[in-house]
This record gives sequence, C-alpha cells and structure tokens, in this order.
Amino acid sequence: MRLPFLGSIGPDEGGYAYVAWQWARGHALYRGVWVDRPQGLILAYRLLISISHSAWAIRLGAVVAGVAITLLLVWVGGLFDGERTGLLAGGLFAVAGVGPHIEGFTFNGELAAAVPSTAAVGAALVAWRRESRRWLAAAGLLGGSALLMKQSGFDGLAVAFAVALAAKPRLGRAGLVAGCAAVPVGASAIGGWLSGWHAYWTALVAYHFDSSTGSGRFSHFHQSLPAVASDVLPLAAVALVGLWVLRRRFEARLALVWLSAAVVGVNVGGLYWPHYYVQLLAPLCLLGGVALARIRVPALGWATAAVVALPALAFLGALVQASESSRELMVKYALGYENDQRVARYVRSHSSPDDRVYAFVSRADFYFLADRDAASPYIWAHPLNTIPGAKAALARTLWAQRRPRFVVLFQRKPLQHRDRQVDAPLDRYYKLVWRSPSGTTVLEERNLGPVG
Repeated sequence: MRLPFLGSIGPDEGGYAYVAWQWARGHALYRGVWVDRPQGLILAYRLLISISHSAWAIRLGAVVAGVAITLLLVWVGGLFDGERTGLLAGGLFAVAGVGPHIEGFTFNGELAAAVPSTAAVGAALVAWRRESRRWLAAAGLLGGSALLMKQSGFDGLAVAFAVALAAKPRLGRAGLVAGCAAVPVGASAIGGWLSGWHAYWTALVAYHFDSSTGSGRFSHFHQSLPAVASDVLPLAAVALVGLWVLRRRFEARLALVWLSAAVVGVNVGGLYWPHYYVQLLAPLCLLGGVALARIRVPALGWATAAVVALPALAFLGALVQASESSRELMVKYALGYENDQRVARYVRSHSSPDDRVYAFVSRADFYFLADRDAASPYIWAHPLNTIPGAKAALARTLWAQRRPRFVVLFQRKPLQHRDRQVDAPLDRYYKLVWRSPSGTTVLEERNLGPVG
C-alpha cells in the first residue's frame, strides 16, 4: 500500500536525513546540527541512508514500519479479543494507515514511535494474562524506546503502567516499568549530556513549550481538521463502537488508556501538523477490529472494514490509475520534491563539497539532496523564528567573510518579521544567478574582490 509513495520525500524527511548524515560525519547533534527529535529517530535515519543516499531508502523506513505495526496489531488484537479481531485490526491499519492526507505514508516520528509503542501494548497484555514480570519489563523497555522516536510517543508506556497498577504489588510493578523505561531514556540523556546538555534540553523539551506555539494552538488545530476528517473520522466512528463492545471488560480500560494517551500526545506539540494524527491510527484500528469482529458473517465484517478504509482505498485506486503528472499533484510533497531536486542539482553542479549553502526556509530536504553543508544549524522556519538569537546568528553568518556560497529563496517571505538584519547582507553580497521553473530563486555570492 505504501509502495506508490516511494518516489519522493517531504521537507521533514529530508531534514532528518540531512541531520543524520551530518551526525554520522562527526557533527554534534543538537549543538552542531539542530533537530527537535530524540536520537532514536535520527539513528533510524542513519540506518536508512546507509542503505542508499536517496528518497526511496527513506520511504523504505515507512514501508517497514507500516508492515511491523500491521503485524503487531494482528498480535495485539488476538490478545485483546481473538484472532479475527487481530486480523481485522491489522487489515484496517494496512490500508487506512497509509493516511494520504495525514502523511501516514511518510517516515515521520509518529509512525516510527508507533512500532515500539504497539509492541509495548502487546507485551503488557501478555504480562497481564501471565502475571509475568519479564513481559512487563519488556513493555517498559519498549515503551521507553518509543520516546526516543518522538517525545509524544508515550502511549504504549501508559498501557504498561496501567497493567502494572492493576496487579499486585502495584508499586513494585510500576517501579519495574519505570526502571526499564529509564534505560533507553537514560541513554538518550547521557548522549545529550555528552554532546551539550543545554542544547539537548532546549531542542527536545524547552523548544516545544514556546509561548508563540500556545497562542496559535486553536488556529493550527482548525487548519488540521480537513485532513483529519478524511483519514481519521471513519476509524474513530467504528472505534467508538468497539469501545462500547468492550465496556464491561478490563481490556476496555487498557484500550481507553492507549487511545487517551495517543490523544494527549497529539495535543502536546500544539502545532497540529497533519502527521501528528498518525499516532491515533494504531489504537483506533484495534478498537475498529473489535467492533467489526462482532459482525457474525465474516464476509460482511470484511466488507464493512473496506467501507471504513474507503477514503484510503479510493485515493490509492485513483493514484495507481492516474498519469504521472496527475500523481505529482495528488501526492503531498511530490511536486515540491521535484523542484527541490532541480535546485539541488544546480547548486551541486556549480559548487564544491566545501562550499556552504542556505535555504530560506523549511526546505530542509534541499541540503540532503544537494550534498552540501547548511551555513546555519537551523534549517526549519519555526525554530529560526522562535529560538532567541537564532535569526541574529543567521544574520551574522551572512555578514561573515566565510558566508554561504549560495542562498536559495524557496519562499518570498520566509521569516516572520523579516528585517534588515537578514535582508541587508543578501542585498550587499549576493546576486541572482538562476531561477527554477516554479520560481525558486538562487542567489550566489558576489565576487567583491579582497576586503580592504
């Protein structure tokens, strides 16, 4: 189901790949190259780009994660309510999990975190049934590992704690879960301490509680609703039926904990990018499988599942039959990726590997595609606009003698409250040398001769 999306990547995917590439070359994570995701996700990207420095290798991560979550849901659904529930839950995720409007086909942090989170839910269920401390420890370890993919990936860990608190001795078992979860989280903290604690803490924690994010929370949420309505609402409707079916069983509490923790995770960031909602898909598909398994005629159950997944099925069907130009319009980021490739080819062919470049802004995939170092550690717009001193540091870089060779303008107004501290060095030191068919402007440093 995800194979039609292998041909392109989005700005975030390319940005994570660039960060992973720089980290592999010895740059200090968070301090030398900035990213607001934990080391686990960047390690996954290091693995993928070691296979191939190309888009298909990155989207391969999304394929593998989708397969893993599908199979894990078959297992978890079987533990919850029987084999048929597991097959229906896995089938729902295999199709609806593509999430063409919420970017379920991209290798984002939410999808990566859902793999260990779903495994943690399954391990917690086994621990509850067998009263096993080993399986509970595994659930804690897996739940903690999900936090290394994205900070909001604590939904599987919440289920592990729910199982621990339902058993005796409660404090002892909860302590076991906490201790095992602390192993991967502690490893992340140690890595952050070694590379620079302030930069690590600011990127992973403090940055996400910026006041400007809170002030625009409702606006961001409202803008995300159209994508959610198409990809998530059908699943949510059938999931509510599944929750009602389980209402008298202990499993209902666990399912509610899983879904509630995922909802909290979506709301933590405050920006409500479409891919945030990918975190809801696994628990919704599980509860949807519970509801559909109650339909006595198996064929009718699968037919209903197809209706629930109809938005994704219809999109995929239209995508497969569409012409190449139409596909580029249908798949998010595909057109932008083609433009970024053109710009990257021009910059790469007119520069050396030692030259630094900069792109205004949030086209972080450009650096990965161009194989060139970014002149600033801030390669996305939001941190550049919100982190104190980030914009001033970029201005100093543009004024410096060793300024970037090329500056690419992907947006006309890339920065909020853009002022002369950024405009002035561009006007003084750069000239227009090329423009892509879509209007992206490439500026090259002027040859002003020796500094007198």
